[in-house]
Amino acid sequence: MTDGAHLRPWDQLSPECREAVENLFEFLDSELPETDGDRIREHIAACERCLAEYDLEDHLRQLVRRSCSEHAPERLRMRIKAQIAVLRGQLD
Repeated sequence: MTDGAHLRPWDQLSPECREAVENLFEFLDSELPETDGDRIREHIAACERCLAEYDLEDHLRQLVRRSCSEHAPERLRMRIKAQIAVLRGQLD
């Protein structure tokens, strides 16, 4: 790591880097509006530090996805669904 940019704390990033990092999860989940996603995609392609952050997060998600091959027992799934329904009722 000879590039000084790799050593800067996240709070000293450019506005473009800050936007990419703050929206990385939504970007990976394709939950951003198209124009925002395009802007972040272009930035990540041009920014080594943001690309490294993207690669790390994407790799971690792939590992978790491969490791999560077991399904929750049906009884547990039903309890969770019931609790979500209760919480939704409280929020309305």
